[in-house]
Amino acid sequence: MKKKLSPDTEVTETQVPGQENEPKKRDVKKIINIVVNVLLVVAIILAAVCTYVSFVSTSGNGVPSILGVRPFTVQTDSMYPTLKPGDLIIDVAVKDYRELRVGDIITYWTIIEGQRVLNTHKIAGIYDGGDYLIFETMGEKVNQTDVLTVHESEVVGVYKFRVPGVGKVLDYLQTPTGFMIVIVLPVLLFFVFHLVQFFRVLFEYQNVKMLIKYEQERGRTEDLIESQIRDEKAREEIRRAAMEKERAEMEAKLREELRAELLADMVKNNGKDSSDSGPQKK
Repeated sequence: MKKKLSPDTEVTETQVPGQENEPKKRDVKKIINIVVNVLLVVAIILAAVCTYVSFVSTSGNGVPSILGVRPFTVQTDSMYPTLKPGDLIIDVAVKDYRELRVGDIITYWTIIEGQRVLNTHKIAGIYDGGDYLIFETMGEKVNQTDVLTVHESEVVGVYKFRVPGVGKVLDYLQTPTGFMIVIVLPVLLFFVFHLVQFFRVLFEYQNVKMLIKYEQERGRTEDLIESQIRDEKAREEIRRAAMEKERAEMEAKLREELRAELLADMVKNNGKDSSDSGPQKK
């Protein structure tokens, strides 16, 4: 592109095709890397939480616990409207059962339809058994107490707060399909993405390395050619000097020979004139 500065002056700017798009491409790559890294961090955190909750920590009456915090998913509407199916509720471990009060919501082990399961209801009554406490519980949807009471040793946590709808997500993540789609697949895609990036950088590095080597070799070749040209010029100067010297010597020799011949001719002519000018008889 040429920019005319004056009628007599113009400046030429050389621009490589596509060079003007390089900053935009770098910005797009940077944004993509940030998004991928954020997704990876989220996936790793979810994987760690799900793995820890599902398979690792079983302290506290066989209930998963993270530093005393116990997440549960509400499966039924027995505590509606306080708790709804699909909510994620957060309980904390009970340090002193005598601090529990009527109206507190607790999660505990109980028997429902012949199976030992976890249930979350509010406390309707507290009975002192001497060395232990017995809790009477009830749901909110059906305003009646549960048939079975709860021994304090069966209490695994007291309710603190809920996150609506997140329980369904955690339940899905704990299934093989959910864990594969939400956790394993993003992590796999992340590693494939960075593997491709790694090989791309490696190939670019090799190309740059080969280009540098080529430039070095070309530089050596050019130096060698320049050296040969200089040597050839030097030899040419030497030959020229030798020829000049030889020509000067030949010229000097020819002048000497010419001078000798001239002297010889002069001597010869002088002798001849002397003989011609001798005494004559009358």
